[in-house]
Amino acid sequence: MNNVASVTLATEISKKYPDAVAYIEDNKTNISFSAMDYGKGHEQFKIIHDEIIEYLSLKDESSIVISENYDSFSSIAKMIAYTKSGNKFSSYAPNVVDKPYEAHGIFHSDVRIKAFNMYFSSKGYRDKTEISKIYTDYRFYRSGAYFHTELPQKKHTISFQIPSSVEVEIHEFNFEGYNITKNTVIDPKTTVKTVSYVMEDIRPITTESGNSGISANLPHVLPIVKSYTVKGNKTNCFQSFSDLYTFLHKLNAEVEKHPDKIQELVTKITAGKTTDEQKIKALYYWVQDNIRYIAFEDGIAGFKPMAPKDVIEKKYGDCKAMANLLTQMLVTAGYDAKFVWIHTNHSKYDCTLPFLGNFNHAICMLKWDNKTYFLDCTETYAAFGENAYRIQGRPVLIENGDTYKIEKVPLEDLLSSKYDEKVSVKIIGEKLTGLDEITARGDLKNQLIRSYHGASASDKTDYFKKYFSNTDGNLKLLDIETSDLHNREIPFSSKYHFELNNQVFIDGNELFVNLEFDNFLGKNSKDTFRLTDYTFNLICNYSVAVTMDVPAGYKVKHMPEPYTIKNEYCTIDLAYTVVNGKVLYKKTFLFPSGVIPKAKAAEWAKIQKDLKKFYTNQITLSK
Repeated sequence: MNNVASVTLATEISKKYPDAVAYIEDNKTNISFSAMDYGKGHEQFKIIHDEIIEYLSLKDESSIVISENYDSFSSIAKMIAYTKSGNKFSSYAPNVVDKPYEAHGIFHSDVRIKAFNMYFSSKGYRDKTEISKIYTDYRFYRSGAYFHTELPQKKHTISFQIPSSVEVEIHEFNFEGYNITKNTVIDPKTTVKTVSYVMEDIRPITTESGNSGISANLPHVLPIVKSYTVKGNKTNCFQSFSDLYTFLHKLNAEVEKHPDKIQELVTKITAGKTTDEQKIKALYYWVQDNIRYIAFEDGIAGFKPMAPKDVIEKKYGDCKAMANLLTQMLVTAGYDAKFVWIHTNHSKYDCTLPFLGNFNHAICMLKWDNKTYFLDCTETYAAFGENAYRIQGRPVLIENGDTYKIEKVPLEDLLSSKYDEKVSVKIIGEKLTGLDEITARGDLKNQLIRSYHGASASDKTDYFKKYFSNTDGNLKLLDIETSDLHNREIPFSSKYHFELNNQVFIDGNELFVNLEFDNFLGKNSKDTFRLTDYTFNLICNYSVAVTMDVPAGYKVKHMPEPYTIKNEYCTIDLAYTVVNGKVLYKKTFLFPSGVIPKAKAAEWAKIQKDLKKFYTNQITLSK
């Protein structure tokens, strides 16, 4: 129940977090390790993840969902709720629902979720939850422990209790910029070492556009089990990165190869191809075009590829299945191809620590013609030799028999992913009429072609007419031509004639003209604080040039002053000039890394506001 003090406190906290339903006053996460001998040679190692959270409700008649997932390698041992009356918490049995976990893009998963609704009848109520989760395989405790949650917190303590019989390394990530205290204590009687981390006054995780991933941004701690000892018998776990590779390589080695099936398919696909390049492209593009990507998170199948025969027959598979199939096809065709594990750029993990969270993706590597190619079959309509932004610069683990290699996917040239738009316009009455020509390369090219092929048959007829008009009632596309949308090896290009209303205003002997058509990145952003870096998911290299004929009898009386920004993450140039009797409005945006650091959120919000203001500027023409 609540009281005057708790209601007053809830009211004050709500001023800081107006959208929050509840506030966590105390969050205790305790991770302990246990190695037991049950006799007859049967040993069991466990990781116990306990969490006790105390809540203060911030709104009347509200609720929050309390949930925890588990899978083939874990179980929920305890899920209890408490309500506070006076100074005591009393437990009650919540209505827990146990159901399969559902997520967009996950076709099959062994993950289940236990959840219940915790109701608060009024502001100022205090409740508590206690959840205990047990991992029965050290390899699959791979996400670490995070300080942030979806609710604001007063305090979060993360503790590790490590007995002397268990060897554990604790690794800290993204602590920079946060006030996190650490304490280590060893109990002289039990020899159990307790390592504790405390963080206070913690903002909630919210939905952020361009989220570059929590593992790349938020502070967390990751335990890696190196070994455990039972009755003098030591069991080595992931002692080194080589142990992790051995585990992954063993899973791949267990996958049936089906050489006859692969040879039959390779012969069919490469029939009529006379050069190595033609054959390689044919095999790569066949997997892109014929195998539908579907994610699997089903126990060990989340790490072990499907057999190539099954992928070929079922026409679907996850990234591992597609990478393995292409690797086997290229090897069968006589090329030097390897299976590769990688983590995309939504993480700072590299190929140094031995834990399964190092990787979330799989691709194929090809050594050919004295060059190295990284082939990602999930990147539909990507051309041979193109690397998607999300894997550029990332370290990769290359399967190489009993040994492994580590290399990096190269960074692409800034011109490899570029948007160019050239617009020529004339003033006809109170309209602008003209021709718009667009060229897109790299990731943007792939996105445009992919979006077209993903549309329904009925939508494809006028797909790009609708795409470029962008529901703008003032813009009328008169015609449109595009490049070959089935040829991934050429840039995307389009050309269309248009009429545009409400850009020309007449006042006596003067014309006021606005040549801004898309308001790129200009808005009143309230995104002045972020927990995560903003990412464009591509190298943003954007150039627009608008040329306008000055009508006969008119001259340019006024043009807006140029706007320029150059900092560590972007270069922006907007300028109006007069060239050979024509007005030229040129815009260039370059974000070389494709990332805006979270520390620059307020600065970037101001730039967006300034851009929006600039876009309202008009040219003045007078007789």
